[in-house]
Amino acid sequence: MADVLIIGGGLAGTASALALTDNGHSSIIVEARSRLGGRAHSRDWNNSGDPVEYGGGWLRADHARAIALAQRLGLDLTSRPPVLGQRHFRDGISAEFPAEDMTAHDRGMARFQADAALMDTDNPEADHLQGLTLSACFQSRALPASVQCEILAWWSISGSAAPDQISVTERLTPKVAKGLRVKIEELAFTVAGGVTGLAARAARSSGAELILGDAVERIKQSTTGIQAQLVSGRQIIAKAAVLAKPVNTLPQIRFIPPLRPQQQIIRQSGHAGAALKLLIRARGVEPGWLATGETHGLRWFWADHVLPDGTVLVIGFGLAAEIGTPDAADLAAALAAAFPGADLVDFDWHDWRADPFARGTWVSPSLATLPAYAPEHWQIQGRVAFAGSDLGSAEQGWFEGALLTAERAVADLIPLLGAGA
Repeated sequence: MADVLIIGGGLAGTASALALTDNGHSSIIVEARSRLGGRAHSRDWNNSGDPVEYGGGWLRADHARAIALAQRLGLDLTSRPPVLGQRHFRDGISAEFPAEDMTAHDRGMARFQADAALMDTDNPEADHLQGLTLSACFQSRALPASVQCEILAWWSISGSAAPDQISVTERLTPKVAKGLRVKIEELAFTVAGGVTGLAARAARSSGAELILGDAVERIKQSTTGIQAQLVSGRQIIAKAAVLAKPVNTLPQIRFIPPLRPQQQIIRQSGHAGAALKLLIRARGVEPGWLATGETHGLRWFWADHVLPDGTVLVIGFGLAAEIGTPDAADLAAALAAAFPGADLVDFDWHDWRADPFARGTWVSPSLATLPAYAPEHWQIQGRVAFAGSDLGSAEQGWFEGALLTAERAVADLIPLLGAGA
């Protein structure tokens, strides 16, 4: 019998296993997929030998835990190419500037940045803003259409859901007081070989037993331990458990006793993250260029690096509701609007909303359910501790958030487990 059952083989689960081993405790990881990594999904594309990230891929320079883990496991970090410049597109075509009336646009952007600067203050206006959705903020501030368009471009990689549901604070942060481009400037590194390798190496280094391609469907806990039943019928007994699954998949598990009331809210409603990340092989574009606007549902493009076949990897983001199923003709037109002269060679994507083991992209809590994510509601419950980037009280949605929650979960379990081997 392992000391701890870890449910979920993403970065939070595998880091939990490694931390448990460091403290002298054994673990068993149960992952519903046939692979480790969770929403970190690095894989080869077009037999290039250069894995690309179908899920999350970037680390910030201040993500000390993620960087330290990569160094511990012998994985190099690759720096993002420098930002050479930014292009714009309006009404589906390339444009030199984001607006016809740049005076009004600049005034609107300045207003949004001033609001962002308020968010670290005791100003009552900050409290007012925190109670608004992004759409309500647009209306309240009477921001020009061009400003709304530019904010929504960045929203598609952060808020990632309908702007009339999600708090404006998903995009309105003190960092934005320096301008929206701070987002690309903070995306400092990728993991050489892909983030999936980080999770796999953490699991291997932990020595944890792995069960892949099976899923936990019931967790029953008592005062002395937990019993889990898998979809295959297999049962696992352990002293405790770490639940490290995306919150949108919680309905797939029956909890005995039930989760707490605030946890039940999240279990029933989930989060609304529904962005779409497209991986594009293109010619005629130079790495280091950014493009924002709105065309064929896409809002944000970044030309990242040259692939082994000589094409350039371009990463595109938009809201799934605006794009639907990606279409090659629409995408070619969108790419040409973002980077005039660029040609689409191929594209690929992963539908995280339809993925049964994700049921959504990175976390994007609705304004109504945001209070239920507060860390006090996700403290250890009996012998079950909770981890995962969805639940990060800091760095929510980032790999760093996954590692922070794993660290907390293991610390919560140590008193229950006693002295390690």
